[in-house]
Amino acid sequence: VGRMYSVESEAANQAKQATREAKFVVRPKERSRKWNNVLIFGTCFGIGWYTTQHLTLSDIMAWMFYSKLPDTDAKVVEYRDELNQRCDRLPIVKQLLAKGYVAVYKKNGSGKSGESGLESNTLIDKTLSVPGAISIPPRIYYNPTTKDTVSIYHLGMKLTGYPFLVHGGILATVLEDTMRDSVKLVTGKQAEITKALKLSYSFPTLANQFVVVRRTKWEPKTGSVVEMEAELMDQAGKRPLVKGKATFKVK
Repeated sequence: VGRMYSVESEAANQAKQATREAKFVVRPKERSRKWNNVLIFGTCFGIGWYTTQHLTLSDIMAWMFYSKLPDTDAKVVEYRDELNQRCDRLPIVKQLLAKGYVAVYKKNGSGKSGESGLESNTLIDKTLSVPGAISIPPRIYYNPTTKDTVSIYHLGMKLTGYPFLVHGGILATVLEDTMRDSVKLVTGKQAEITKALKLSYSFPTLANQFVVVRRTKWEPKTGSVVEMEAELMDQAGKRPLVKGKATFKVK
């Protein structure tokens, strides 16, 4: 009898222990299929929206194939003409011309000065001057009265670091290029040395769109040194994406 009582007590204790442990078992919640579907739909919608807003068929072809074609190829010429027309239609371009800005040019890809006296940037105007990168020369607008400089660049899909986002080094090059042009337009002299360049990245820059770069501050220092600030904005000229501050030694 004692043995049976002992066995029953042990069984009862084990049952109680199992009951106590069961109370503290937390079962993982099963993710609702509804939210899975919402996530999939949202991702597909986002990709589709970006594609329709920023990529045309000609953009995709330029990104994948056109850079392998010679500059005189009809497809390359047509693509660059299309980009120039898109740039002409930008509201910011019409606003600049209405406010007294004039377009200035530099000879593309030669490394020499153009009619305006602006030196071409070998990286921008030659190395990256291919479809899918910086396909068309930057538009440079200068206001002779206020001495302000605004430039417009088209940055293609070949310039990405992360998917769909322009590499930070390219943005730094674009900012510096505009500030160098500003030195020449204001002083009539070339910027000889970039003594310092500091950047502040405010917002990711999407590839395959136009960006607007404007000089925001100009301050002559001692001797032949000039300090200035500029900001890179989206193609509407409303959202700041990158801000830069640089010091140049002028020839």
